[in-house]
Amino acid sequence: MTQNLGRLTPPPPQAVASALRIDHLTIEWLAGDGSDRCYFRIRSPELRKSLVLMQLSGSDADNLKKGRYDWVDVSKLLKSKNISAPSCVAILSEHAAIIIDDYGDLMLETIALDLAKKNSLNGCLHLYRQSLETIGRFLDIKATSGDVWTSRAFDQARFEWELNFFVSKYLVPVAHYKLSTQEEADFNNDIRAISSYLAQASRYFVHRDFHSRNIMIHDDRVAIIDFQDARLGPPSYDLVSLVFDSYVPLSPETRMSLLEEGLEVIEKLAGTSTCDRARDEWRPMLLQRQLKAIGSFGYLTVDKRKGDYLKNVAPALQTILDAGVQDVRWPFLSGKLLQILAKTLPDRTSFGGAPAGKLHLAQASSSGQA
Repeated sequence: MTQNLGRLTPPPPQAVASALRIDHLTIEWLAGDGSDRCYFRIRSPELRKSLVLMQLSGSDADNLKKGRYDWVDVSKLLKSKNISAPSCVAILSEHAAIIIDDYGDLMLETIALDLAKKNSLNGCLHLYRQSLETIGRFLDIKATSGDVWTSRAFDQARFEWELNFFVSKYLVPVAHYKLSTQEEADFNNDIRAISSYLAQASRYFVHRDFHSRNIMIHDDRVAIIDFQDARLGPPSYDLVSLVFDSYVPLSPETRMSLLEEGLEVIEKLAGTSTCDRARDEWRPMLLQRQLKAIGSFGYLTVDKRKGDYLKNVAPALQTILDAGVQDVRWPFLSGKLLQILAKTLPDRTSFGGAPAGKLHLAQASSSGQA
């Protein structure tokens, strides 16, 4: 698959028209995010509404050509559970592309940022509540034999890999901080402990990337995208991903209010035991999830050259500091490491961005247990 200025080339128009059984169409590129996929909008007077072409590359393209792409299977599962998500309209295996429903360009992030400028974020809280209900429905999905999402999990090895990814893609190349021998030993001890704890509850359907850029708004209703990497995970995973999303400047009070609402939804739709586990684990889950996200911000900015993702580092770190994640079970990870991060915020001008942001360094109180 050829690329032009970082964009994958879509199939020839005649191939797309043939797959849709129409004669005339236009194909226009859609701005993407950090994904290796590319998206194009298909319009035609012969179509009732526009569609989206998703152009794949790498292993995704290879899998589609072999007759299986996880996006298709997960889409069918979500639709069967009355979760609003795009369906597959047509598959162009030889061109490594699929055509899917079009839910427009309006993301939850766009609405929230616009309202934040007007100091009226309350205007989008009903959309967050819809998203919380979606999480409850995720957690109510029962695993059955052969489901693609049950073939992979946030197990201990995966969680540890993500925390090491944070070191290799952010702490060393962006923050320019090398752990001392003792710090490295403390870090390794802590990531084993927190990863083991979180992996114990990896028995639930999780989207894996459930934040405001993957929630589309159509007719004032939420629709979920970018779900092809769904897997087994802890019940708090998608909840902290949404509530503590660093792309949206929610106040600490609003985040905590949404967290409590989310836990109530989980209890209602997925049961008391699932809610209890999510309540117990959300702080360590937040710590792990945000450190991995910071690693991704470094990777997308430096390695993939996708733009200035480093602007999200300070907000992500702030959500950890505000939540009071200190824990005696992983003291270095929840204590000294966060101090290191606060003191080494990147000079984004080196990467084409603005100067480093500011943090409110006072951490919320914590009992020492998650």
